[in-house]
Amino acid sequence: MDYDPIQSLETVGYVGREASFLYLVAVHSGYFLRRQYHRFTQREGGRMATRFLTKAHRHRHVQVIECGQKRHIYHLTAKPVYAALGLAGSQHRRIKSDAYIKSRLMVLDFVLDHLAADILFTEAAKVDFFTTQCGVKLELLPQSYVGRPLYFSDGFPILISRIGVPCFTFFDEGQVSDSRFERFLEQCQPLFSALGASELIYLADTEANVRRAKAAFERCFPADRMRGVTPLTPLGVDHFLKFLRARQFFEAEGGGVLTSELQLLREGESLYTTLEHRALYAAWKTGATNTAKIRERFQQTALRLTFTTTVLPYSYPIYTLRQDGQSEEGNETHQQTPQETPAMET
Repeated sequence: MDYDPIQSLETVGYVGREASFLYLVAVHSGYFLRRQYHRFTQREGGRMATRFLTKAHRHRHVQVIECGQKRHIYHLTAKPVYAALGLAGSQHRRIKSDAYIKSRLMVLDFVLDHLAADILFTEAAKVDFFTTQCGVKLELLPQSYVGRPLYFSDGFPILISRIGVPCFTFFDEGQVSDSRFERFLEQCQPLFSALGASELIYLADTEANVRRAKAAFERCFPADRMRGVTPLTPLGVDHFLKFLRARQFFEAEGGGVLTSELQLLREGESLYTTLEHRALYAAWKTGATNTAKIRERFQQTALRLTFTTTVLPYSYPIYTLRQDGQSEEGNETHQQTPQETPAMET
């Protein structure tokens, strides 16, 4: 941007802290809670938040989602606000599912915890960082198709450390299965493999989902697979390579081998019995294959990916919303106009 997006909000009457908070909301979530504004301003009193919400209501910049039990979610919907911030095409201003709303509230909490961090949040910024600064080929980036290739369609923030190491994030808003996380890992695996080092943080609000995520990660990136443990190499690729060397030496020397090598040969004779094993040994003897080629065939490159999990210590009213705030069809949440909701509600 060649202008100050905060100033564009200040011109319509928001003070600096209000404009800065709305900028964060527009960029990262589209939705916010009153307590999140308190966290951002580091003030717990109600007057400051009330003045801010009253102003946003008066300008018709936010709509209020009724969650029951006097709890509300605020949705920044005003198209002119997004346009003023250079985000005219943002999907955050549109009504979304309950699960999506909760995930964006979680994202905003995470961003508020990392205000000093260098964060990539737009598709363009992410693509530029990985292709230009990391030298990763475009086709290795996670993508989907919506009329055009759409990169990093999950919209989750990526943090960049001071030394340039990317930290990916995945937000679990309360999934009943691991399928979405596993799909995320599958789509990102080529990028993880191409990077020298990277991190991945899995964030949820329940310990049970964190435990499930750890199991899903181990299934997608099993330690045995890194050692080359496959149906054809059940003891790992190193054992198979030792067997090939021992067998070649045994045949060349007419049976003169050490006791340890004899034991290795006996194990290998019972394990490596398929036509593919025989073909690999024949290629090994003639030099048509070698250690590097066999490792590449059976062994995945160990990822320099650090995986951590976090249980967010925050409360979200979204489950009450599912009971009290949905339309009769259950497809959309009920959003009140500014006139319907007193500014003092929490």
